[in-house]
Amino acid sequence: MAGCGTTGIPGGGTTTSPSSSPVPLTGRYVAMGSSFAAGSGTGPDIGSGCQRAADNYPHVVAKRFGLNLVDVTCAGATIANLFDTPQDGRPAQLDAVTPDTRLVTITAGGNDLDYSAAIQRCMEAARASKPCPGLPAATDLGQAAVALHSGLVRLIGALRADAPDARIYILGYPRIFPDPPATCTDNIISAADTGRLTSIGLVLDATLRRSAADTDVSFVDVYTASVGHDVCASSTDRWLNGSDTYGIYYHPNATGVARVADLLAEALEHRESGQPS
Repeated sequence: MAGCGTTGIPGGGTTTSPSSSPVPLTGRYVAMGSSFAAGSGTGPDIGSGCQRAADNYPHVVAKRFGLNLVDVTCAGATIANLFDTPQDGRPAQLDAVTPDTRLVTITAGGNDLDYSAAIQRCMEAARASKPCPGLPAATDLGQAAVALHSGLVRLIGALRADAPDARIYILGYPRIFPDPPATCTDNIISAADTGRLTSIGLVLDATLRRSAADTDVSFVDVYTASVGHDVCASSTDRWLNGSDTYGIYYHPNATGVARVADLLAEALEHRESGQPS
């Protein structure tokens, strides 16, 4: 069973650290997730249409720890695509997990809550000087969050059955927009719509935290670490592309990808030393 750090979970309790001594991390590492895991837009696509970059956080961490990486991350993936539903002819990502897998990382859920698509719609509307269309109602967002939680619980159960010795880490998403909501050179979306989009991001983060707590797996708090590094931060501090920068809009830039890799590596190093992660 994967070990966890002690982490406060809004509405979801806390995770706890394992009592047994840590086992050295070696062997097969399966990286699962969507574009925020794939590093989409930070380099040439090595994933046959998945917008998977060679320097995404799974590759950086695998190299740092000497792990045998199987990277099945893919832009546009939902939890269903991770669990049991093929994506554009590709097998479900869970198929890559074998009994000898020792590490699994997951960054997914944004597509289940229509997060990236909503940001894209708002950006396109702002460019046309129109209000943002089609933001999910609170009821719909709540239902989507419940479904995401259920899907993650099922996925974690399947991972434990398929790879009982694997450590499992859910990584959160970065905070994309500034607080308080504002427009800037790299965010043309109105402050009002930015605030509504931030609400989706907060629901996503809370759902991922709760899912990690309820399944007793480790959670890497990318959201808190990224505060102050949003699309309106200075060029030296920004972890994300905005509406007028190179790369995929409102997705991690090369700096953001590297910082997420550092956060995961720190969690793994703490687990290696027997400290809470």
